[in-house]
Amino acid sequence: MRIDSQLRALRSDMAPQRHAQVALEAARDSWAEGPAGAVLAELEGFGEAGSLDDYPALRALFAEEGRAAGLIGDLVNSLLPSLQEHPLGQIPLRHQYKDGLTVLQLAQRGRAALTLITYEEMDQEQASACFTGGERYEAVLAGAADVRELELLSETEGKAAIDCRTRRIVAGEGMRCQGFAHTRQVTRVFGRLVVLRLSRTEERPPETRQYSLGDGRLLHRASGCRAESQREMATALLGRMGRKDAAPLLADLSREGSAHIRWQALRECLALDAASGFAALGRIAADPEDELSAPAGALRAQLLEAHPQLAKIEEATCPA
Repeated sequence: MRIDSQLRALRSDMAPQRHAQVALEAARDSWAEGPAGAVLAELEGFGEAGSLDDYPALRALFAEEGRAAGLIGDLVNSLLPSLQEHPLGQIPLRHQYKDGLTVLQLAQRGRAALTLITYEEMDQEQASACFTGGERYEAVLAGAADVRELELLSETEGKAAIDCRTRRIVAGEGMRCQGFAHTRQVTRVFGRLVVLRLSRTEERPPETRQYSLGDGRLLHRASGCRAESQREMATALLGRMGRKDAAPLLADLSREGSAHIRWQALRECLALDAASGFAALGRIAADPEDELSAPAGALRAQLLEAHPQLAKIEEATCPA
């Protein structure tokens, strides 16, 4: 293996790498406190409340031609000299690359984020669509692409009616998605597409749902809240590990959080310990104010029909 002389030098002395990072962070801060100062100050407020119209510097990025490109140009002009001087330095901004998609997060404040996204050339029709909620405002900085705009018209019994239309976007144009019923997909990119995106998640994120575009079938659903997703994974892990000692905890968790996460906790509790799970199921079914009362009652009836011995659990736990 051939190791470049610059890399070999860094292995023996880490000081140059630290100096490079200090220089790049200073260049980033110079942009954030200078040309981007007004935008990032408003991003803080937008991340808490209000509409885009309440924040003139942010609104101008998506309403005035050249403003978004100017913001990114200022960032490049600030970072490039330091990166040329320190080519092995790490750009001090969160970034990722996968399958032709590059994401560079310029800033995040509360529920709002400003992100630079690049799509490489591709032509791919997607068979499904995810509806996640929130708000997205996008300015096309360079390139052209075909995008599919989707609207969720109705949902009934695990199926959805979805309206689709495709249009071509070019540099200088903008896009907007607001609310759970709207989303969009990039289906074809000519050369390369560069987009500046302002996004804001909802204070109480709705459940994410994925539907087949062929027949509208519900393919997948998940909590839109990161904390709830983590909790769902933890409860599933307890179930796969067969941790029967966790059943009382899962029974308690079936009373907390969204309907989705409560139902998942209840399912895992039933699988680990029928007594604890069935008792928790009965409590939910007996509460007419609980949004899960009806499905819990239906499941309880099905379980009693299939396993009549479960009735003895209710008799044993009855306060009378």
